Order: sequence, then structure tokens, then C-alpha cells
Amino acid sequence: MRRGGRILVLLGIILGLVTAAGTFLALSNQPQPTAQVTTQPVVIALQNIPDRSVITPQVVTIQQWPAPVPAGAIGRVEDVIGNLATEPIYQGQLILPQMFISTTLVPGSHSNASYIVPTGKVAVAFPISPLSSVANALQVGDSVDIMLTLNPAALAPQGASQRTTTTTATTGTEGQPVTQLMLQNVLILQVGSWNNVAPSGGQQQAQPAGDILTFALTPQDALALKSAREQGTIELELRHAGDTQTFTTEPVTLQYLNKRFNFNLLPAK
Repeated sequence: MRRGGRILVLLGIILGLVTAAGTFLALSNQPQPTAQVTTQPVVIALQNIPDRSVITPQVVTIQQWPAPVPAGAIGRVEDVIGNLATEPIYQGQLILPQMFISTTLVPGSHSNASYIVPTGKVAVAFPISPLSSVANALQVGDSVDIMLTLNPAALAPQGASQRTTTTTATTGTEGQPVTQLMLQNVLILQVGSWNNVAPSGGQQQAQPAGDILTFALTPQDALALKSAREQGTIELELRHAGDTQTFTTEPVTLQYLNKRFNFNLLPAK
């Protein structure tokens, strides 16, 4: 009996181990519950959308996006179709409100360029050279400061009117060319011809460096720039992205350079 009891106990242990192993295998083979992913519908680009082109139904679609979606994400294609892209939008990119502007006027009644001119300003074309354009570094969306050099001697009126001419130059600098910072933080709307902008839904081709810029200016500053272009020498300086501070500068003449950099030049006898 004693030996038989041991055998029964041993069989019980073996049976328990087999049962436990079977239960483990059965549980491990059962499909594990998957975590539920919350999504939201968002509008994305089906293909590249060039800047300053109209967003058409063919270039956008709805896609489920894992939550949380970026702030401002748009959930209906109706809210973007017919608007004007203000920057390049790439295939698969989520479309956000800052990427387009509304064209509430009758479609086709105005040029695309007119929609991106800031309210209260006008678009003004300006010729450039590699030197005046910061070695062709300027791009759409950049901001520049405009430097102007005027030569009073070259601009002096002829005849009797010359005798009535007055000057506000610093004492001792009358008649000398002077350079000053004319306009600051001027927005560039376009580089090159507007004809280079791709049509709606089309692919925008790489363009060579342009020989003309389009600025956004107040009407008064537009007049000042026209006069300065016709009567002086203009060059541009590129601002750091996002820098909107206003500078106060001193007019630069020959006397200024002579004094500041210690040339010790003397007037010609």
C-alpha cells in the first residue's frame, strides 16, 4: 500500500504538470486583444500643389489620421477647395489653414497674384541685378531692407531753379553723395515673372534666377521707391527669417567714412 500510494501521488503530480502545460499553451495561442487607435478625418494633398494655384477637388482627399491631429487640421474637403495655396503643398501632406487663403470673389475675375497682396498694400515690380539681389539669394516670402544712394550734384536742377535749391544735408556735406537705409522689412511677393507660376494642379518647374522682384508696399512707399529708382542707386539687404525689428541708421557720406575709419583725408586744394 505504501508503494502504491507513492505511485498514485507521482501520477497526480505528472497529471497536474501536463494539465498546467496544456492550459498555458491554450492561453498563449489565443489572439491577444489589440489596442484601439482613435482617428479623425483630415484633408491631405493627393499630389503636389504649387503655391499660388487654386486647390481643386482632384488634388485633395480625406484620410483618417491618428489622434491627436495637428491644431487647425481641416476635416472637410469643401473647406479647402477653391482656395488659393500660399505655399507649396506636397503629396501626402496634411493641409492646414495657414497654407491657403480664401478667394471669395467670382472665380476668374481676378489674377491669382491679386489675392496674395496684403490688404492696404500694393504690388510693385522692381528690376534687380546679381549685386542688388544679394547674389540671387532672394526668394518668395523673404523680407529685405532697401538701401539708397543719392548724388545731389548729379540731380541738381539747371538754370534759375538751381539758385532756389535748398539742402537738408549735414553741415559740410552739401553736394556729396549720401547712402541711407530707405525702406525696411519689405516683403517679396514674387521672384521673376508671374507667368512662371504653374497653373492650378500643375507641376511647377524650376525657374532660373529672375531679373525682377515684386514687392508688397504701402502706396506712399511705392511712390518713394519709384522716385528713388529713377534718381538714385538702390541695393537690397536680406533680413534674417522672422526678423521684423526697425533700425535707426546714420546717413553715410565721404566725411562719415573719413572720420569713422580714420582715413585722415583732407579737402582738395
